[in-house]
Amino acid sequence: MKNPFNPSFGSQPTVLLDRNEILNRLVTDIKDVDTPYRTTLIYGTRGVGKTVFMNNVGKLISQDPQWLTIHLIIGDNMVGRLTELLYQQTTTKIQKLFNKISGFNVSLGGISVKYTSAADTQLSNYQYLLKQMLVILKKHHQHVLVMIDEAQDVPGMVELASVYQVMISEEMPISIIMTGLPKNVQELQNNHVLTFLLRSGRIELSPLSFYDIRAQYLRAFKKRDKDISPEVIRQMALLADGYAYAFQLLGYLLWQVPDQHITQQTIDDILPEYQAQLSRNAYSKMFEELSSVDQQFVITMALAKEYPVSTTYLGNQLKKKPGYIGMYRRRLIDSQIIMPAGYGKVKFSLPLFRKFVIDDGQYLIGISEL
Repeated sequence: MKNPFNPSFGSQPTVLLDRNEILNRLVTDIKDVDTPYRTTLIYGTRGVGKTVFMNNVGKLISQDPQWLTIHLIIGDNMVGRLTELLYQQTTTKIQKLFNKISGFNVSLGGISVKYTSAADTQLSNYQYLLKQMLVILKKHHQHVLVMIDEAQDVPGMVELASVYQVMISEEMPISIIMTGLPKNVQELQNNHVLTFLLRSGRIELSPLSFYDIRAQYLRAFKKRDKDISPEVIRQMALLADGYAYAFQLLGYLLWQVPDQHITQQTIDDILPEYQAQLSRNAYSKMFEELSSVDQQFVITMALAKEYPVSTTYLGNQLKKKPGYIGMYRRRLIDSQIIMPAGYGKVKFSLPLFRKFVIDDGQYLIGISEL
């Protein structure tokens, strides 16, 4: 029986956790161009399922014959590449109309526009071309959804967003949906020429429900082992702890074991590999991307004898005032590394992340004692 779980980042696994309600609502909101979700930012930590979620949005949108979905990769000249992809993915009838645009040129090297003006730049030429293409699409009741994975504050992205803002102001039929890490989304929104993104629709993909995970594990593993116990399924759901990547990884590893019957011992046997892959494929990168102060904060949390950890304890250990601790607490909550755990306390929001920090994290920066 084929393994229905796939822990590869960005892939489309067979077993998906239920986000249908938010997915369907977003599709409706994107199609209503008068809502903030005409421009949508989907953010969350690595492995939370941003790419899969965005791809599912695009799949549902593309079922509407009045919509085109364009996947655009972060890089240079994103406006130019958008015009090329738009030309390639529309109908032959529309392409013939595009060919009549003044200065429009199609060659083996791609699409260009020859528009004579002393002030012309490549960007302004492609902006002119994109607008003319969108005017044609609007006349034919077509709308474009641009999909961008892992958006960042880089020149190509800034240029595209600036042109996009102009297209919106001129009532062109174009929308954008982007995914990004919380830090990258914040940097993009704080760019002084892109503050309009602060008014966009934002969706935070937060931890998944324990009950949804348990139900999906039960449904999937009953096909492989009809005698699997409810307690084993419960332990699996606890180990995944709401993290989409962990849900796929644990399911994949357990499905692969040769044992016909999956027991608690089976889980215990694969636990070291589960932890190793979480650390290698997700947590090491997350930890490295934290600031040095954030790293010290999480190390102090991990080494605390009492867990969940009080912010008073963290302030005493780090020798910082409550306002300082509160600022970094909020940063780490926004980054989905930690979460509130009752009044004045915090805990890690990712499965086995505390163990990763104790075993590996503190040594990644050469700190064994604060």
